[in-house]
Amino acid sequence: MSTTNPDATELMALERETYRRYEAGDIDGLADMLAENAQVCPPGMDAIFGRENQRALFKQIAATPGVELWWEPREAHVGAAGDMGYVYGSVNWKMPGEDLVQGKYISIWTKVDGRWMNAVEIRNANG
Repeated sequence: MSTTNPDATELMALERETYRRYEAGDIDGLADMLAENAQVCPPGMDAIFGRENQRALFKQIAATPGVELWWEPREAHVGAAGDMGYVYGSVNWKMPGEDLVQGKYISIWTKVDGRWMNAVEIRNANG
């Protein structure tokens, strides 16, 4: 992580905040951190477009008994213009009756009216 860049530090904090909100069951709060036209690319699924569609997906995941999902950001980088950045991290998930899957993710963040918003999330399994 670029420790000399305050925006990169903020992106790391925002990634941790998205996870905190997910863990607390605050899916609406998590969705408020997504750009209106945000996209998520979960492993083994088609891309899901739009904040409201992602809100519905996360609510479904959170309500499914036996689902485990957690992630941890590792590095953040922000472009020279200061209006776009990305976070790289590790992600793990377990669906009911399936083995634990370890993976990695990239979150792309854009600054909208001075506020960082998650625009794209891409997750996949290791190996």
